Amino acid sequence: MIRIQRLVVMGTTGLLLAMSFAPVRSGELSANDFRSFIVDPARHEISLHWKSPQGQLYRRLEALKSELSGRGKAVLAVMNAGIYDKKYRPLGLHIEGGKMLRPLQRRKGGGNFYMQPNGVFYIDAKGAAIKRTSQFKLSGDMVLATQSGPLLFDEDGLHPAFVKNSRHRYFRNAVGVRKDGHVVFVISKKPVTFWQLAHFLRDQQSCISGLYLDGFISQLWRQGEGRARQGYGFVGMLAVTERVR
Repeated sequence: MIRIQRLVVMGTTGLLLAMSFAPVRSGELSANDFRSFIVDPARHEISLHWKSPQGQLYRRLEALKSELSGRGKAVLAVMNAGIYDKKYRPLGLHIEGGKMLRPLQRRKGGGNFYMQPNGVFYIDAKGAAIKRTSQFKLSGDMVLATQSGPLLFDEDGLHPAFVKNSRHRYFRNAVGVRKDGHVVFVISKKPVTFWQLAHFLRDQQSCISGLYLDGFISQLWRQGEGRARQGYGFVGMLAVTERVR
């Protein structure tokens, strides 16, 4: 979250192939300020969820975890996805199970989501990727997509609005994609700036692109941690499960 106007706040991963704790080069952070998880989409399934088969909002990580476990899936992690509106709908594009449930959002507005450029994290037949909304193109083979903002960085550099010594520090979560196609999910353990979050994903996790998901309310559950905290009511949630061979 950030202290510029925004709507309601909100917002992945698979067998946690690697977990790393590393400082950002700003010199302001310690080794334990981020939790990051590297996932290979070829080995583990990343899925996006909004409502149950009965049409009800999951709202809690534990509810989604229980639903997936009840279907016989081995759940490895669950995390909130992109920002949502006051009617508990994804604020931007939401493709779930190959079906578009909310369209791409191109209009202007206030708050984190509308900080241009914003972007889309998606998975298609080619793998995982993050694109600026202005460059994003829908295709028939997309299995999931979540739109959020701001875009943290891409091949053109960090978001131009980020300030190294910004006073706006909040708990934040994000997703990044590496050149090898692996996906990195990260959540801060303390209030951080957008600049710090971007540098962590780019410099410490070797990502080529990164997308902010949400802030203050963000949560992450991973295998072995017992029940997920109750926390806030979420809309979109990302889950990582063992891929069925």
